[in-house]
Amino acid sequence: MFAIAVLVVLALGYWFLRPPAEPMNVVQKIEPQPVEKVRTRVEATMTNCARRGDTTRVEGLVHNRGSIDVTRVTVQSIWKDGFGTAVSTGLVYAVPDGERLSPGEVRSFVDTTKLRGIERCNVRALDWWADD
Repeated sequence: MFAIAVLVVLALGYWFLRPPAEPMNVVQKIEPQPVEKVRTRVEATMTNCARRGDTTRVEGLVHNRGSIDVTRVTVQSIWKDGFGTAVSTGLVYAVPDGERLSPGEVRSFVDTTKLRGIERCNVRALDWWADD
């Protein structure tokens, strides 16, 4: 019985004290997915939101991420209170009718509000036209 216990202890000792095995490197071949060209995609980003006196002003950029010209780009300004709750929204024409925003081009926009209690702003591209 003592011999069996010694053998078990030796076997466990060998198991726990042996050097670690070499890490196994597995090479995975990942096939690149073809990138689909998006005809129209417009993004709006906010660059500044500031309150001066009784007016809050939001500034931002609108980006044409698509592959064709767009026009009539509208951006929604979102006016929020200190808790982040949307209090009101506004609408700005970042690219009016008759002007074009080419692929990769960026245009700035500004919107203001005189609402009280506005502490935060946000923007989003709302709508745009592609005449092609």
